Amino acid sequence: MTVPGYRRLISPAVLAAAAFVAYGLSLRANDIGGYATDLPFISGTRYVSGVIAWLAVAWFCARLLDFLLYRAALSAPRPTQYPRLLSDLLHGIMFVLAAIAILIFVFQQQATGFIATSSVLIAVIGFALRYIISDVFSGIALNFDHPYRIGDWVEPSPGLVGRVDEITWRTTRLVTRDGAVVVVPNGLIATGRLINYSDPEPTFRVNLRLPLDHRVPVDRAKQVLLAGAISATRSFPNLRPDILVQDCGESGIIYVVRFWVPDFAEENACRDAVLSGVLEALRHAGMAASAPRREIAVSRADLPSGRKRPPLTALLGAIGPFSAFTPAELADLAEHLAECPVKDGSVVVRQGDAGGSLFFVAEGALEVRVSDRNGAEIAVDCLGAGDVFGEISLLTGEARRATIVALTTALLYEVRKDDVAPLLQRRPELGEALAAIMAERQQWNVARLRSREYAVDVAPAPSSAEILRRLCSFFGLPAAR
Repeated sequence: MTVPGYRRLISPAVLAAAAFVAYGLSLRANDIGGYATDLPFISGTRYVSGVIAWLAVAWFCARLLDFLLYRAALSAPRPTQYPRLLSDLLHGIMFVLAAIAILIFVFQQQATGFIATSSVLIAVIGFALRYIISDVFSGIALNFDHPYRIGDWVEPSPGLVGRVDEITWRTTRLVTRDGAVVVVPNGLIATGRLINYSDPEPTFRVNLRLPLDHRVPVDRAKQVLLAGAISATRSFPNLRPDILVQDCGESGIIYVVRFWVPDFAEENACRDAVLSGVLEALRHAGMAASAPRREIAVSRADLPSGRKRPPLTALLGAIGPFSAFTPAELADLAEHLAECPVKDGSVVVRQGDAGGSLFFVAEGALEVRVSDRNGAEIAVDCLGAGDVFGEISLLTGEARRATIVALTTALLYEVRKDDVAPLLQRRPELGEALAAIMAERQQWNVARLRSREYAVDVAPAPSSAEILRRLCSFFGLPAAR
């Protein structure tokens, strides 16, 4: 859109002045030169100059209105472009008035009959097109107030959400997240409730309601839910989740998982990540969302005994480093696990410390921190229920590569070298499977760190053969061929 200024008023002003001079001279041709005013040349000049003069006046007024609208838009609390629809309408009004003036003053038509005929015609057309006219004026008001702009995500009616793609005289064109185009009349938007998810900032908070059994302690439920929500920050770092108790009903205690969405286009992906993390955390904690209870009376024998945490054997089997173990070996390993409750803010392991054990997370959320090139610790990852850390230290005795800090109260299980050594002594071939799994995990970790462009020095991932060599040396196994 061209930026209006004073210079754009010069051309129509000069043209209007010249045309009015010509028009005035044609009217006084008899007095000035003795020419009859009804001569074809004189009358033609009068008509042409009169038409041009009034059209030039309309042109000048239209540009003047553009200039005033531009200045008003700049002085608004939120400076923006002036409403184009209002500008077009005012331009039309100026030229309609110019046409009426031409008929009255140039062609000497009676204004009374013209106005009466025009009024009746306008009334008939206005009644027939009342909804269209309402949409047009609503579009003008919307463009003047700017409740939304091109690119904003809006909800003009419950359940209808889309990105504003185009605003016309009558309608607003929305594109939904599924790629469907929805055309909404401006009158419907102007008279209803409008939610703009992109103004004043594209970020907004989402609430997920989740019922849990009354018998679950509130503090523990909050910790488990928060840990699950925090695990979603791997994909969306700025979720900033928190947990609130909202209500207590027949389904149980209603908890609200709140988190911030960076943009409405990513809301579904954020919901999926948060809800997946929460459900996974509940599963590891032996909990689940409760369903409404409809029983009127139950006996003590009918009362549910409550869900228990899944067996440690099943939890171990779901962990990558132990996927090559048999059920019997997993059961043997589970008997030797050390339970490690961790308080919020506690440091579990510190980067550079000697290591010889692995931890897997049963409950809670933890943060992975590494030292950058300046020696400051930066967060590079978070861990939730089902995740493991320290596997390289367990298999090779290597020093800890990162500092792990608990973000919430957590429950960890520690697998030590002495627990794994008897299994590897009985089945040395397990070393090759473990080395292959560890090499793949290390390559994924290194690729992820490099993709985030952290200010840390990332060493290349060791190969499967290198990890196997260190494993055999650490556990005293025969060297692999």
